[in-house]
Amino acid sequence: MRRIMWRRRRRRIPRRRQGSRWRMIRRFMIPTFKALNLKLDTLDTQIFSFKIANISLDLQWPLKVYGVVAARDNVDRKRNVLFHRQRDNFQEITQEDRFLCLTGPSRAISAESPLEFEVQLKIKGGHAESEDSVLINRKGHFGGYHTDNGLYTVTFDNCLCTAELSLQKLYRGAVQATFLRVGIVKGSQSPFSYGGRVACSSPPQEDVVRGSEGPAAPTQVVLLDSRDCAGGKMAIGEEDGYLDLSRHVVSVELRTVSVDSEELEETLKVVIEAYSPGGSVQAHVMVRPQYCGISKHKCDLNGSKVKITIAWSPIVSSALTRKVIL
Repeated sequence: MRRIMWRRRRRRIPRRRQGSRWRMIRRFMIPTFKALNLKLDTLDTQIFSFKIANISLDLQWPLKVYGVVAARDNVDRKRNVLFHRQRDNFQEITQEDRFLCLTGPSRAISAESPLEFEVQLKIKGGHAESEDSVLINRKGHFGGYHTDNGLYTVTFDNCLCTAELSLQKLYRGAVQATFLRVGIVKGSQSPFSYGGRVACSSPPQEDVVRGSEGPAAPTQVVLLDSRDCAGGKMAIGEEDGYLDLSRHVVSVELRTVSVDSEELEETLKVVIEAYSPGGSVQAHVMVRPQYCGISKHKCDLNGSKVKITIAWSPIVSSALTRKVIL
């Protein structure tokens, strides 16, 4: 007998009713997040950078590096990849620029113990893989002693090199921000002819210059830097004008404007920078976090309009709360 499969038509929600749908989500879902304690008042980790700080006399700059850098937290103990490159897609690390181009995490990282990091990096030698050598293969546990600003450096070292992972522990509650799109508004001329950078920080902070030899560690999450792209050119879609971001997920700290208020402060600072032969031009936008939903923002960069789309969600703090969300 022939079986007939029926498909239900997806009901399209009229545009005029989409606003009421999000109002309903805010009305009913936000109290649910608070009631379930979905990572609104526990500790989170913000990953800034991974740097090859020093190398032994047996090695010479530049280094053709590939491999994996990952984190494991108490949510599910699975790898949350921060950096992953195959041998044929190595990154060249120079003495002037020693930072890996991070692509993760894929979700926010819990700072609750146990939290550990895995580093498995190799150096590409000649044409054959047998000519490659191990740069570093280490695991590091993050204990997270208390600091006033929450900034930490996790060090990995062996006889060949010393590597540093810069991060920040967010002592207040946080939500996850996923950057869906960053692009040029149609009709605007691209300001990235000579490259550029997209970065953010929460709470808002000033960043140190990349490649500087000073003691200060980066305090911004770099979402895209043209210096990590092929030919030093900004990765922009020709048809839609959107940037091909390297990283998408950041943790955003929650702060209220006052003790008696539930209104949230603008605690996410997004910085758009355009390089030029005579220097660089910057623009920034302050963003107020949300417990859920999608927010859209615009800023003016040297006469060009840049649009930003961010998706908001609670941060998973354990396997139990992950099942609740899913």
